[in-house]
Amino acid sequence: MPVQAKQLNFSNISSDFEKFFNQNQYNLLSMLNHFFDISDFIPLSFYQKYYSNFGRKRNFSLESMIN
Repeated sequence: MPVQAKQLNFSNISSDFEKFFNQNQYNLLSMLNHFFDISDFIPLSFYQKYYSNFGRKRNFSLESMIN
């Protein structure tokens, strides 16, 4: 008997991910925070613009704002 493959489409993947995200939102975000260092993806020029002195002190780090 031939094996029938199930074809996946973007709509199915998107809806499955949305269900997973809504059920495990805290776990997913903490897992991303644990395994990815967001500072590796931020360009130096973005850091410089964020921390440039415009007369206001930054209360939060750039990484925390992006997270």
